Amino acid sequence: MYKEIDELIEAICVDEIFQQYLQSEKKLHDEKIVLLLSRHQMLQEDYLRVKQYQNYMTSDDLKEQLKEVKKELFEHPQIQSYYQSYYALNDLLEKVTEIIFQGISDELSFHQLTL
Repeated sequence: MYKEIDELIEAICVDEIFQQYLQSEKKLHDEKIVLLLSRHQMLQEDYLRVKQYQNYMTSDDLKEQLKEVKKELFEHPQIQSYYQSYYALNDLLEKVTEIIFQGISDELSFHQLTL
């Protein structure tokens, strides 16, 4: 069983979908993207802090800035590529999981019937 698990892991690691995901993930370490992500994080934290005091302060300006940065993030080609490869990998892993658990589920049903 461990041999089959190792073979499955190896097959996933060399699969084109996984390799594409790794390449896309590496591109997220680009300086411009890191700065953009950091800016988004800071604005989001500031917005959440100010929102706690919404009776005393307005958060509209921060909300608008956050909206603009989110738009910039989601329109960035490297971010889009990352999400596409992430969802493709997620679909692959979901299919693998379904296959694995389908086999386990069938075995469990079989054993229950023999009791």
